[in-house]
Amino acid sequence: NEKPQHKVFLQDFSIDRAPVSNGEYLEFMNAGGYKDFRWWHSAGWEKVNTENWLAPLYWEQQSGEWMIRDFGGLHPVKEKLNTPVSHVSFLEASAFAKWAGKRLPTEAEWEKAATLSAESNAKQSFPWGDAPPDQSKANLFENGFWNVTPIGSFPEGQSAHGCHQMIGDVWEWTTSDYTPYPGFKSEFDEYNDKWFVGQKVLRGGSFATPQIHIRSTYRNFFYPHERWMIAGFRCAKDA
Repeated sequence: NEKPQHKVFLQDFSIDRAPVSNGEYLEFMNAGGYKDFRWWHSAGWEKVNTENWLAPLYWEQQSGEWMIRDFGGLHPVKEKLNTPVSHVSFLEASAFAKWAGKRLPTEAEWEKAATLSAESNAKQSFPWGDAPPDQSKANLFENGFWNVTPIGSFPEGQSAHGCHQMIGDVWEWTTSDYTPYPGFKSEFDEYNDKWFVGQKVLRGGSFATPQIHIRSTYRNFFYPHERWMIAGFRCAKDA
């Protein structure tokens, strides 16, 4: 689903240097984000009301305090304010972005921010260059953390434009529909073609993704309402 390579023309844009953090997302929640229809797609507002969404998946309240349940147990959100928010749907990510006066990036914008060398104005394989991933550059499966890490934990892995953690930690939602690239020809009829309906593209891998399996061009895909997977996001806006 990453083929064929093709040229995409983009307008100027800005993109956040880091994924949205738990602390930032908590601000959205405290501002009534889940109670104001203005920020939501209609499908998202329906989920908020029919499934009683109040927070990301695996967040729960105890004695009025928000807690996050992860592979390490149950932790107060206040202890994880500077880690990327995860287990949010595309619908939630879009609502936050609109509330913040921004939007989600397209997958082409994401890939440009992750791979364009400011020095040579040429595309490279990863945010840090062409060297394969290692434990100093990204939080992937081999690091063994099995959790998101604080923003800025991998300075050697930042992009030429200063974007942190574009590889690893959380898959990042884009606003792009999961559709075939121009000229695409399926090689696996039981895999590629059948999923090209109603899903959104995510980029960048997560802490559960093996080093050998991740590429800056990797196109993951899920339905907009899904949030069980390790998915977060960063925002963008028109320049």
